Amino acid sequence: MRTPENNDLIAFANEAVSADSTSRHDHWRILIVDDEPEVHDATRFALKDLLILGKPLDITSAYTAEEARACLEQNEKFACILLDVVMETPDAGLLLVGFIRNTLKEDTTRIILRTGQPGYAPEIAVIEKYDINDYKSKDELTRNHLITALTSSIRSFQQIKTIKANKTGLAMIIDGAPNLFRERAVGSFAKGVLLQLCSLLQIENNGFLCCHEDTDTHTIKVLAAFGSYSLLHGETINAYEHTELNKEIMHVLNTKQHLFSDHHVMLYMQSPHSDTLIVRVETTRLLTEIDLHLLELFSVSISVGFDNARLFEKMEELAYIDTLTKLPNRTGLIFQLEKQIQTQSSFTLLLADIDTFQTVNDGLGYQIGDLTLTAMAQHLKTLFGPTCLLGRISADTFCIDIPSTDKKLIAEKLEELEASLEHSFSIQGYEIPLSLTIGIATFPQHGKNAATLLQNASIALKYAKKKHRAGYSEFGHEFEQELQQRLHMAAELRHCVERNELHLMYQAQICLKTKKILGAEALVRWTHQGITIPPNDFISTAESSGYIVKMGYWILEEACRQQVQWKTELNYESAIAVNVSIRQLKDPQFLNRTDQILAKTGINPNSLELEITESMMMEDSNALHAVLNDIRKRGIQVALDDFGTGYSSLSYLQQLPIDRLKIDQSFISKITQSSQDSAITALMISIGELLNLKVIAEGVETYEQQEELIKLGCCEAQGYLYSKPVSKTEFKELLVLMNK
Repeated sequence: MRTPENNDLIAFANEAVSADSTSRHDHWRILIVDDEPEVHDATRFALKDLLILGKPLDITSAYTAEEARACLEQNEKFACILLDVVMETPDAGLLLVGFIRNTLKEDTTRIILRTGQPGYAPEIAVIEKYDINDYKSKDELTRNHLITALTSSIRSFQQIKTIKANKTGLAMIIDGAPNLFRERAVGSFAKGVLLQLCSLLQIENNGFLCCHEDTDTHTIKVLAAFGSYSLLHGETINAYEHTELNKEIMHVLNTKQHLFSDHHVMLYMQSPHSDTLIVRVETTRLLTEIDLHLLELFSVSISVGFDNARLFEKMEELAYIDTLTKLPNRTGLIFQLEKQIQTQSSFTLLLADIDTFQTVNDGLGYQIGDLTLTAMAQHLKTLFGPTCLLGRISADTFCIDIPSTDKKLIAEKLEELEASLEHSFSIQGYEIPLSLTIGIATFPQHGKNAATLLQNASIALKYAKKKHRAGYSEFGHEFEQELQQRLHMAAELRHCVERNELHLMYQAQICLKTKKILGAEALVRWTHQGITIPPNDFISTAESSGYIVKMGYWILEEACRQQVQWKTELNYESAIAVNVSIRQLKDPQFLNRTDQILAKTGINPNSLELEITESMMMEDSNALHAVLNDIRKRGIQVALDDFGTGYSSLSYLQQLPIDRLKIDQSFISKITQSSQDSAITALMISIGELLNLKVIAEGVETYEQQEELIKLGCCEAQGYLYSKPVSKTEFKELLVLMNK
């Protein structure tokens, strides 16, 4: 082996890069594999105190291919191997190269082949086959040439390692991003970010992610935390309890720059919609340039991903949360119930409806109504506690899910609820008395899914409203029998028009001042198999089955024909009022069929009034408004029936295309007994006058009620005091008698 020359050694030593690189890695690891000890000594001497690319060398020696194999199998990675071709066997060196590249799959380490027998192996073929950097005879490798070859190899090693690290890191980011972007909750997204970041940097899961939520108060909330920071999860970091952490975070917020130290990293990230995120992870090493580059890419990905998670949360809140009470809405409640059903745990569902809410809403305005709803929501939340799921599923109906079917426990809860409502709610100076009517269903007895349970609880609620106002009813066998009866009734109703089973009765509407008949309300009756069935028993079935549309056109035509007949026979123009359903108004042919009926019967449109209910107008109101406006353009009057029992406010009434208000009989029946009902009735009459609407009181049965209505300024009335619903012949006689 030729003694190396001394020239150019210092020049190579001065080719070091920045001290920053030196601080990031300790040394380059070099393996010398040669069976001649003199070669090891000479090489070490030539490379003594040498810096290549800013770092010293750490040299390991192996004197046989087997010894080198054992060293490499210990997973020790070398930047470069100086390898003798011929050792214990003529091809020992080449076999070792094959082991490195093919068996160990090590393609980063650079290899310089050295031989004392020039021409032993074809130079180009060896280099191409085994991915080696250089192939020289030992006498060619002077000190200068050795350092040149080694520097070139180490530079290649560094570049390949950088490329591989970038590729691996990018792969992690790309592979991890879809999982993170699938997260729809900010909390789980934040956890995923921390886990992926620690994996990317190959460090322990020890850190936290926080969000700067308020630019004025500097609220910094921890969304996820691991390791020594676990207790911070869900907490806020403030200057009093977490002085140093808060100081560092505020520094990052103010500089809007990442912060790197010997022991930790703090990343600053700004989402597209201005959420500021800060991630802190503990490290045991300084980060490389590769790490920093990957972190920049990672930060961009995370910023956008966090925005998506935040957006999903807001969308979910809009879809599942009631904006007024912040409780789950109907959709959200069903979602939660289905999750509970999957656990097969039994529970009781209470459907609670506020009895006097509409009075509050109409009498005091929707703002007080909204405050009443939020107060009731808070009251129920406090009373039933966090173990019970609570939701608002419609205007004034709440649902309480009690995780028990113990009848004694449920009864105690209902008694506690009733007792808690004995005192009025104080809202903005108003003392508002409230009561609840409740329907009850249990899982799994009354339904195997959320929709069925809610439906059965709703059936029980409707029954309670009829029979136990301010009380409760539990869904039971009698309700199932009722459902079967409704199904049978629906099947029979299908042919009621063709079988001529329908007929109309007429109830007089009179002027309170003159006591003369102004008109009549047409009321349908169904005679089936010789039995007359009252409308309360079949109208709702006709409505739900859709047969009300066909029935409705028959009723409208028959009522119009009868009005014209009375006019012809008596030469007296009395009005006729006909109830129409939501199903009829939504029928695309409604206006055309109405025009046909007007033309066919010859009725004066000004003598026809169509009655709609208040609750109908809450459903798809814009479309219904358009239909009602077209009806009024034809000269037909529109009346709002059951006024006071729905969910409209004064401002809403102003928008309705109506001509008359019909005060519900539930108020009239107590008008002389309750000062509150009298005051409410007076308020409704005043509302009518204010909006320039006619007002008629339904269900007047006594002279005392009549006199109270006259005193309150009501102009029109109908009820048993004047006439029950009668046949067309009897109503004609009544017209003659009362309108002399």
